[in-house]
Amino acid sequence: MLRFLLIILVFEVNGQKKNDSDDMKLEFVQTLWRHGDRAALFPLYPIFESNWTFGGGGFGQLTPLGMAQMKDLGALYRKIYVEDQEFLSHRYIGKEIYIRSTNVNRTIVSALSMLYGLFPPGAWNIQGVDYPNTVNWQQGFTFVPLHIDDQKTCITSQQCDCERFNLLQDKWAELPEAQTANAKMLALNRKMAALYNITKDQDTFNDYADAWKCQRNWFNDTLYKDLSFYNEDLYSEALTTFAPIKRFMEGYFMNSSIVDGLDIGHETTVIQSGDLINELFDRAQLKANCIKSGQNCTGFFQPLKFYGYSSHDLVIFGLLVSLGVPEVVKTLDGWPDTGAALNIELYSNPDLEFFIKFLYRDNSEDDFEDLTSKVCNRSPYCSLGDFEKLARNLKPLPDFDTLCATPLSSSSSTGTFWLISF
Repeated sequence: MLRFLLIILVFEVNGQKKNDSDDMKLEFVQTLWRHGDRAALFPLYPIFESNWTFGGGGFGQLTPLGMAQMKDLGALYRKIYVEDQEFLSHRYIGKEIYIRSTNVNRTIVSALSMLYGLFPPGAWNIQGVDYPNTVNWQQGFTFVPLHIDDQKTCITSQQCDCERFNLLQDKWAELPEAQTANAKMLALNRKMAALYNITKDQDTFNDYADAWKCQRNWFNDTLYKDLSFYNEDLYSEALTTFAPIKRFMEGYFMNSSIVDGLDIGHETTVIQSGDLINELFDRAQLKANCIKSGQNCTGFFQPLKFYGYSSHDLVIFGLLVSLGVPEVVKTLDGWPDTGAALNIELYSNPDLEFFIKFLYRDNSEDDFEDLTSKVCNRSPYCSLGDFEKLARNLKPLPDFDTLCATPLSSSSSTGTFWLISF
């Protein structure tokens, strides 16, 4: 009798285990990455625009280090999805892959560098088919298309002048947590302005933290030589001082963020990342529906396997906040480092039920970490339905497009705080 009961128990447990990894089939990958190392966005003594000769020259351009970081990311994708899992073809197949980028030089070149790592020159590419049959063409090299976002997609890149977001910034300034962080930032801004001999608008002198991050990769000796006050402790202080401000920008507060009955944190996350996380879910759902339709599904989604988006640190962090795992970021300033990436993988089981895995890479030297159990209550897979609930909880209100429809300009208001990295 005991043996009979044990057999029934084993059968029932196995029957309920519908997301057993042995039965799972990878169907679709969506991935977003932060661009590689870049030049500073502003001049800051002793480094000026003329010093930034890399990648075409000028502020904000991708550096050779950034290009190498992104090529390495592409090589990592190739190892995972081409070699290990045999999911993507060894050579570029146009219907399998779609790559987007924000309309910024560093993200565009980052995407091209990543693609060079994902589909490098090699014998798998066919002369006269994948590249010209001419002696003056690099053997094995082929191009992969890149699609650039236009101004209408500013919501996805968090670069809209959003009326509601500006109002929220004024509102979260009432929170004790924000007031403490803001006071520390203003005090450091004034201190740094005095050290740099700046007498005008000292409270808003906040470019140094981001500028140092870029300058030290290429001109660290110059910083130590020409700035008597510069040291590692000051650098760390600057980044950690701005870390909470960056968290607030994406709706991540350590304490209660309710003001006058309004949940500022939730509302900010909706504004910053709600549109994008719903786009990611909708795309996964469309792919799942296409798989269930079988041969009746034709067009874009039927052969599509890999959808990539070349983006920015605040976008990746906003998604991590949306998923409830912002603590996985390890940088001093709280936003993902160059070369960071977030993968959203869609799986199916033999019953054509669909599941999600979330994988995160924090910087250009890390491997991917599986975040799924942190997002979905210690489960190795999230159901597609759970992903839908998460996304829909952050779906923007119907008037969102009218309140967040204008691309940012240099004169746009950004409320109480400032965007300090991109």
